[in-house]
Amino acid sequence: MPRLYFDANATTPPHPEAAEAVQRAMVEDWANPTSTHREGQRARYRLEEARREIAGSLGVPPSELVFCASATEALHLLLRGLQPALGDRPAAVFPGEHSACLNPLRDWSRVTWLPELPAGSATVIQMAANNETGILYDMPSVLDAVPIKDCAQAWGKVPVDLSDCDAAVFSGHKVGGPRGVALLWMRPGLPWEALMEGPQERRRRGGTEDLPAILGLAAALRHLTERQAANGALAPIRDAFEAEILSWNRDLEVIGQGSLRLPNTSCVLFRGRNGEGLSASLDLAGFAVSTGSACHSGSVKPSHAITTLGYSLEDARSVLRFSMLPDTQPDDVAALAAVLKRLT
Repeated sequence: MPRLYFDANATTPPHPEAAEAVQRAMVEDWANPTSTHREGQRARYRLEEARREIAGSLGVPPSELVFCASATEALHLLLRGLQPALGDRPAAVFPGEHSACLNPLRDWSRVTWLPELPAGSATVIQMAANNETGILYDMPSVLDAVPIKDCAQAWGKVPVDLSDCDAAVFSGHKVGGPRGVALLWMRPGLPWEALMEGPQERRRRGGTEDLPAILGLAAALRHLTERQAANGALAPIRDAFEAEILSWNRDLEVIGQGSLRLPNTSCVLFRGRNGEGLSASLDLAGFAVSTGSACHSGSVKPSHAITTLGYSLEDARSVLRFSMLPDTQPDDVAALAAVLKRLT
């Protein structure tokens, strides 16, 4: 039996056209886009062409996009760049946020956890969708604060609305693009200072742009509408999977069930079982799953995204996340459920 992949929230395989675009660019568009000679200017044209195409898919002006190497880098650039002007006021952040967001906030004088919104808050940072539970969240409205949206998990799975925020980050490899490319979007006028010196990206992010990765992302995004539709069609398959495993009466709980969630994600608490051990057993049986965020897998530290929902440390160690690729079939999920039933 071929292996089945249920860890799409960690990463996804590149779309075939994205892989082709990367390979072609490595041969044809290898020049430095900052160079003034003909080869460099060809690369510059291709870079700006991709920027316009990607910005169009988001509905924002191309000049407001900054290409980064990862969503982690984008969050660090954004939050550390805002800190000199805003960091003496509170930052209100979603408590289940990824460490990529929480780490740069260590420089701020005060961080509070949503839904607490202190008077005078400088910024509010909200995940559009949690990477571990799949729960969807609205952006809180805070007067005179800079609203920031983490769209890394939501992009390509559900519609993303940027009308309620002033900055957002996106991850390329979550939507069928290659690793090594991500987006930082900022409205003009933010009190933001560049951290990385260099002429690239309108002096907002130094370092030669990874043009093959950027062109690969542009190719993947040509299929974003169909990708989102395919992900949306996974909701009834996910619901059937959850109904099946809950019928076993084995002290299982679907975290976030009843909330609006990503259509491809099930976060299941197997009380009394070791999540790492169960994940390893599934891997041996041919199923790739996760114990939560990829940054927590293999670690003895329980996921804070689970404990902030009120679950115990022991419960957090007993959680598995099943996140489906857009082309996952009902038979794939039935095979997973059959093995789970045997293992639990």
